[in-house]
Amino acid sequence: MSLDDDKKIKDILKEYSQTRDLKLRNKIVEHYLYVVDILVKKYLNRGVEYEDLHQVGSMALILAVERFDPDRGFEFTSFATPTIIGEIKRYFRDKGWAVKVPRRLKEISAQIPKIQEEFEQETGKPPSVSQIASRLDIDEETVLEAMESGRSYGAYSLSQTFEEGGEEGDSSIFEKYLGQEESGYESFEINDVIRSVYEDLSDREKEIFQFRFLKGKTQQEIADFYGISQMTISRVEKKLREKFKAAYTA
Repeated sequence: MSLDDDKKIKDILKEYSQTRDLKLRNKIVEHYLYVVDILVKKYLNRGVEYEDLHQVGSMALILAVERFDPDRGFEFTSFATPTIIGEIKRYFRDKGWAVKVPRRLKEISAQIPKIQEEFEQETGKPPSVSQIASRLDIDEETVLEAMESGRSYGAYSLSQTFEEGGEEGDSSIFEKYLGQEESGYESFEINDVIRSVYEDLSDREKEIFQFRFLKGKTQQEIADFYGISQMTISRVEKKLREKFKAAYTA
């Protein structure tokens, strides 16, 4: 988008905030649909069709346009992104277990990521199915069935906690640092904190942050990628947590 186009859309945003002309709103939504497309692609292959997620994201975009106040001086994309992500996450929470999965398998599926994390911390490598079964005191077939059920939901990366060994219900990285969808400008301010800390990270720290918290890679997978020990990645992760927590609570 050229500088002229950028100025034009800002003018339209301002005019819409004053007139609430639906034709202007439609122009704004059409212009920013590319943001929805980018965000939706991050949540594909999790048991929900692209068209469904795109519809959810588009409705969230409209909501963001309605809430946006150009006089606050914020960029619209920075304001809209948490809203769109929040609505997509809400959709997964509401619809993710559309396939009927027995409650016991849901519970086992939710425990597996923690077991994997604990095992990697102890041994430096991911556990086998038999080792997971042993920890949970169940048979291997049940573990495999729970894993397959978990894939149909695709919730691990959405609910993965920022704290090591977090329990179900702990704040995920998006919930804790990007805020909930209703938080509006507060979400933007938190997002701004993340950006400021991220910009000060070294190139290696940025890569590890993306691998660990955005792509859901395990510490051992990252360590193998760099050819270093899992404990080294663990120390970097601890350092990252401390940096973000310090900025978030300042």
